[in-house]
Amino acid sequence: MRKILMIVGALLVCGAVALVVFRQMTPGNSETPAASSQPAPAAAAGTTPAASTTPAAGQQTADASEPALYPDDMYLGKADAKLTIIEYASLSCPHCAKFNAEVLPRLKSEYIDKGLVRWVYRDYPLNNPAYLAAVLAHCASPLKYFGLIDKLYRSQDFWATQPQPLVALKQIGVNEGIDEKSYDACLADQKLKDKIVTRLQEASTKYKIDSTPSFLIRGETHAGEILFDDFKKLIDDALGHS
Repeated sequence: MRKILMIVGALLVCGAVALVVFRQMTPGNSETPAASSQPAPAAAAGTTPAASTTPAAGQQTADASEPALYPDDMYLGKADAKLTIIEYASLSCPHCAKFNAEVLPRLKSEYIDKGLVRWVYRDYPLNNPAYLAAVLAHCASPLKYFGLIDKLYRSQDFWATQPQPLVALKQIGVNEGIDEKSYDACLADQKLKDKIVTRLQEASTKYKIDSTPSFLIRGETHAGEILFDDFKKLIDDALGHS
């Protein structure tokens, strides 16, 4: 919790000062437990912001056991799926990248694409490179959001380990149709920064998220890089109670 408060404090500092402070913080091995938004199948088809299909912040979904959703939450699947799962992830987290590559595609095939699960992805950046990458993803068209998330995970070794990750991320952005000027504008967008910080704070205080990846299922937090068979059991149990 102390680490999260430090990260939030750094991000809340104005402009470049916030990023300089945040850059000094590294997650070490605490991004996930050893046993451990997202994710993400390479295909962007079917991805959409929650928009008018989800309640505004502070409202409850139809099932009172489900956490409240934001109007602009990004998700995979159908809005009326029986079960909503919220993933909190850091784009620089290797455990998140492994989950994205090995587990999520199978969950997508067996549950999300069949309309059983709506998969919500939320940012939980644990260091400055992850924050910069999250901003880049939000800079993309909503239809390209999950495709870019997937590319950022798959190229994690390229950009997340650089002394100046912003240079590498700008290169990725250009390749995805996000020019440097547009990305700089997103980085300077105080509203976007406040959104990321506020939701990180909410995740930490309300849902006790303190590592990545973490998942909210029926209001319960499950932390770590969960294997497919174990995740399948969690989903089947939750669907059985719906």
